[in-house]
Amino acid sequence: MDVTKLPFNEFIGLKLSDEPNYLLMLDDKAEYLNHLNTVHAGALFTLAEATSGHYLLGQFDELPDIVPVVRKVEIKYRKPAIGAVYSNAAFLNTGKSEVLEALAQKGRVLLEVEVSLYDCSGTTVMQAVFEWFVTKR
Repeated sequence: MDVTKLPFNEFIGLKLSDEPNYLLMLDDKAEYLNHLNTVHAGALFTLAEATSGHYLLGQFDELPDIVPVVRKVEIKYRKPAIGAVYSNAAFLNTGKSEVLEALAQKGRVLLEVEVSLYDCSGTTVMQAVFEWFVTKR
């Protein structure tokens, strides 16, 4: 699944990163700005959530029968974002092998994905931890 093709993400304008060290991005557009002329918190959250799902699905592309659902999110906005925003993600407190083992044994697992967002200068503008419930169909 390509998360950039989901209707809401497509509407917002999320896309795969044009920088090789990142996963997804939001372009520098006036539509993303808030009352302070920085990137709106909602736009940043949308990028972070999509990045979390993109990372998760990319780790388990050999398991097309999983259904991931976000259960909980913890967010810290660190600095105002100006211009294009880029994202990265990684598992937190687990690894792919542990997740695969839990899915094989129980058919479901709770896991956390940490997402970091960066402005075009590489400054961290937001960090979030997404808790996912993943089950087999």
